[in-house]
Amino acid sequence: MSQQKTGKNDVVTSTPRSGGVTATPLRPAGTKPPQATARVKITYEQIAQRAHEIWVKQGCKHGRDQQNWLEAERQLKAELAGK
Repeated sequence: MSQQKTGKNDVVTSTPRSGGVTATPLRPAGTKPPQATARVKITYEQIAQRAHEIWVKQGCKHGRDQQNWLEAERQLKAELAGK
């Protein structure tokens, strides 16, 4: 296997068997590689349910559907980020 620098933050590695070349970004010494994060998608139904809960909690006031929807999305994203 051979390595060569191509740019400021990349190292190109080629392997004799595969013949392929890959560029790998460098990280500062002592840092951990980024962990694979499981991306959990918030569903339409979850947002709708939370928006409905917000609407009921606010006394079923009409005309706030968009604000309630955006607040529901914000809350659900914050909950997922905390896990």
